[in-house]
Amino acid sequence: MIYSISVSSGLESLARKEILARYGDSANLKILKREPQKIVFQFNGSPKDLLELRTAEHLHIIVKHITGMTRSRQSLTAIRNAISRLNLQDIVNRCRQTGMRLRKRIPFRVICRMSGQRNFQKRDLQHVVEKVFINRGWQLNRSGSDLDILAELHGGDAYISIRISKQNWGERSKKQAPVAHSIKSTIAYGMVLLSQPHPNDIFLDPMCGAGTILLERAYSGRYRYLIGGDISTESLAATKTNFGRQHQPRQFFQWEAHKLPIQPNSVDKIVCNMTINTGTREAVSEISNFFGNALHQFENVLKPRGRMVLLTLDPLQLDKCIRRHNDLRVRQKVNVDVSGKRGRIFVIYHL
Repeated sequence: MIYSISVSSGLESLARKEILARYGDSANLKILKREPQKIVFQFNGSPKDLLELRTAEHLHIIVKHITGMTRSRQSLTAIRNAISRLNLQDIVNRCRQTGMRLRKRIPFRVICRMSGQRNFQKRDLQHVVEKVFINRGWQLNRSGSDLDILAELHGGDAYISIRISKQNWGERSKKQAPVAHSIKSTIAYGMVLLSQPHPNDIFLDPMCGAGTILLERAYSGRYRYLIGGDISTESLAATKTNFGRQHQPRQFFQWEAHKLPIQPNSVDKIVCNMTINTGTREAVSEISNFFGNALHQFENVLKPRGRMVLLTLDPLQLDKCIRRHNDLRVRQKVNVDVSGKRGRIFVIYHL
């Protein structure tokens, strides 16, 4: 069966690595295509296993790939003829394997994406796909459906897919208490992967917010100790609520990121979302001072050969501050979309 995952812009390489790490030793897997914000692959195992992926925003079964698309309206006819012959029962069975509960007359909606010059509009494509599935006995419901059908037309290729992940699958950290401006679980997990998690890690997030990064580290495998802290009592309370009694051993503290009460050379990994909002004319100066003071503390508590993975919306300022530290080396930079803003992840090695 052919599947696709959608990912946040910038996480494509990490998502591919995660797929290969989880399923690459199996003859059941073959990566077919990597596109911006999308990876297409063949997987012959249970689709339920794919729900373990943590870098993916959405997971789709590609039920039909149609080639030879042009700008002519004949492309709509070709799409209609191709999907009219689909084995819908096989598709329903695949969806049910993931735990989806589907009624006999399945409510569905069609979401269309189209690029390039065409002699028809997106709504024309939508109506064609909707009519086919209505004729096959499914029930159109554009407001609240059991199944989302994705119809994509790009270049000479058309893809018809069924979304088998839940609506908010990309936010998979089990957070009961969210905090404003928290990063997505998918980005947090990508940052954890970049830290190269190890079972003996003493892992620190000095600006933990709602605990998203710490939770993703806990889900990613064994560790020695988790440490989190934040200046905000509200954020700290949210972290404690979101962790509950799970994921031991760990400790949470109220502190300022540039005044860490931690022993020098005691932490293996530091992973932190350093996006801040000052809202003042002196923002650049304030951010630079904050980065400088925080990096001094981070370097002090990080062990030699330890790693830092830092996310920022002000990469130029952070880069300048890193260059002032002789024992810090940037090993990798990853541009990533953060709620519609261009952010950058720095992977830093401590000499």
